[in-house]
Amino acid sequence: MTLSTISRTTPASVIAGVASSARATIALYGPRASTIARSLRTKLVLLALIFAAVPLILYYQFQNAYTDNQRLIEQSVAEQGRLISRALVPLLTDPDGGTLPTSSEFSRTLQQLTAGEIMVRILFSPVATTGAEGFYFVAANPVVSLGYLAQVRQELDRQGVLERLAPSCDGGIDESIRYATDEGSEEILTSITPVNTEAGCWIIITSQATNEYRESSLGVPYWMQPETRSAAAIYAIMAVITLSLFAGIWRNLRRFGRLAQRIGSSQAVQPSFTDMNRVPELSTVASEFDRMVETLQHSAETIRCAAEDNAHAFKTPIAVIRHCIEPLNRAVPAVDTRGRSALDRITQALDRLDGLVSFARRMDNSEAALINPPRQRLDLSDFLHQVLTGYRQVVTQRGIDMQLALEDRVRIVGSEDLLETVLENLIDNALSFTPDGGWIGISLQTAGNVATMVIEDSGPGVAEGDLDRIFERYFSRRDETAHTRHHAEDDHLGIGLWIVRTHLGAIGGSIRAETGERGGLRIVATLPLDGVA
Repeated sequence: MTLSTISRTTPASVIAGVASSARATIALYGPRASTIARSLRTKLVLLALIFAAVPLILYYQFQNAYTDNQRLIEQSVAEQGRLISRALVPLLTDPDGGTLPTSSEFSRTLQQLTAGEIMVRILFSPVATTGAEGFYFVAANPVVSLGYLAQVRQELDRQGVLERLAPSCDGGIDESIRYATDEGSEEILTSITPVNTEAGCWIIITSQATNEYRESSLGVPYWMQPETRSAAAIYAIMAVITLSLFAGIWRNLRRFGRLAQRIGSSQAVQPSFTDMNRVPELSTVASEFDRMVETLQHSAETIRCAAEDNAHAFKTPIAVIRHCIEPLNRAVPAVDTRGRSALDRITQALDRLDGLVSFARRMDNSEAALINPPRQRLDLSDFLHQVLTGYRQVVTQRGIDMQLALEDRVRIVGSEDLLETVLENLIDNALSFTPDGGWIGISLQTAGNVATMVIEDSGPGVAEGDLDRIFERYFSRRDETAHTRHHAEDDHLGIGLWIVRTHLGAIGGSIRAETGERGGLRIVATLPLDGVA
């Protein structure tokens, strides 16, 4: 045997940045990054990020436009209030220090100045009074109840407007104030103009009823606008439907993958792909998967049966020929050199043919194992001890020191037949290159979710360039100095370690070759532990 940032970001710039980052990542990390970039999960995550980023960007842009529009409306309405306030200033200011305007004068002037939905209220705070409590309503147009005026005053107190005006009769409001009254109406305070006179502080308040600006956005945050909420709801529904579409496909493929792993790791009856499918459009794919699995399982069984039938068919005539040669061996005298030579050549050819038949059967069984390997739960520690028992006599006769370091209760999922072939090929290979009186080291241990088996020998080792090639089919560097041959039927065709690799791969394992620390060859085989495969 031989041995193988949002404020300055637009949707276009976001997408361009993502694409640029993806290309840079692929160039930096190579095939792994390319695989990640093609992954459905990666695309689903990117789609979710885009769905999250686009509304934020659009919201920011539209909010800026909304704010500008609101500011223009406020400026227009406030300007109307300021014009009315300026028209009232001559009435409130008496250069001769005369009496204050009468109620009839206020009413007549206010009726002349106001029209439509514009409302004016006038408060007065005499010079002798201080604080917000010193302001009194003296006029209003249109006329409203005292309770209504009390609510307006309460809102001004709550906003802190009167408190700011009381000390110096100077100031106003920075933006429009929208408020609702107990009577169910709603107003927007558009301007507050203070007028300081010798008699005291006058406050002219103009407001707009929301009947005229019912659709106005004054004083309402952008996110509370009906249009904004409707757009957000529609966008959210679209995002949920799109993401659920991709997520459903991704989850369905994950279910297919888990089922494929279970089919490959167990002989128990598994649910079909059709049963696991949740996406109607993938029904055809699921049916084809089920058909392929059934076909592969049938093919593996057919190959196994054909291998046994062919081996039996060839072994029978070989046995008959070997049986018929026995009388000839007794009949041909030793002095008949040509006859004896012919019989020897026939015997050698039969041995060769017998080995080729066994080799072909093993090759066919290996091909079948690749298609549908039988699986069962095994205690690899006990199984390895059992296999090593068959080598005690050979090891003792040749004086080989077999050094064992086997961890107990290492449980895996595999096939006894496949593992027996693997272990026999590895041990035979080590023995064939180990000189008499040499040593062989075999260890078994677990790390994480895998079992690692290491087989070392004290043979001549393998050239560094051939460490990977020794697992190739028909590759051999064996010469006739090998010390023993336990599988003569292979005649060193270079398939032993190839079979080992294919068998391990069929049950989820792997193998590699290294140069041992003490010389010789070091084979490292790994298998998934029970529950992982």
